[in-house]
Amino acid sequence: MGEKSNSGVVLKEEFVKLRRKWIFRFVLINLVYMIAIAGLARIAFERQNITPSISDVMQIVEEYRTKDKLYGILRTKGYSLGQGLDIAEAIVKKSKELELPLSLIMAVIHQESEFYPNARSSKGAQGLMQIMPFKWDAYVVKLNLNVDRRAMTDPYLNITVGCEILKDFYDQNKHLTNYKVRMAKTLTDYNNGENATNPNLNYAVQVNQKQGEYEKRLE
Repeated sequence: MGEKSNSGVVLKEEFVKLRRKWIFRFVLINLVYMIAIAGLARIAFERQNITPSISDVMQIVEEYRTKDKLYGILRTKGYSLGQGLDIAEAIVKKSKELELPLSLIMAVIHQESEFYPNARSSKGAQGLMQIMPFKWDAYVVKLNLNVDRRAMTDPYLNITVGCEILKDFYDQNKHLTNYKVRMAKTLTDYNNGENATNPNLNYAVQVNQKQGEYEKRLE
């Protein structure tokens, strides 16, 4: 009994030592990660001849961390490093430009294509955000993108156009003062078109559920 007890104490001590060792490594890795990001932020500001403030640096650090979280999710979808970073860049950029929640963009992409960039619906919608060809043509002109329909499955461009469409639908529904109602109408418009006589409300419910899941994953 004594030998077993001593053996248990030794194992516990070894476990505690190992745990402390991994905690130290984890803290060290994150410290190096933060220093590297701060260095990149400084280089970015120096190229623009701007003296960065603490808030500026922290903002860039937070943006890099957000992209890292997005890439962590995208990696599970089978994307390579280059593809994942391009998609993360597009999502963060359009989220900031159009004031669309990151979690909303991710949820729409998930609902529309399950992150498959070459997805094509029976009605002809294509890409990550399942854009119809006639909508694509209109927004290519509006955004002055200088591309044709062959670019519809390009993840970066598809997200760029899809987010613009989503934002325009949201703005068109500004007469709806209740945010949830406005967003539900925005999503049904995106899915069916603003003139649909029988909007798919279930689509809005499903996107909303997925948005809640992504909000937790991006915290």
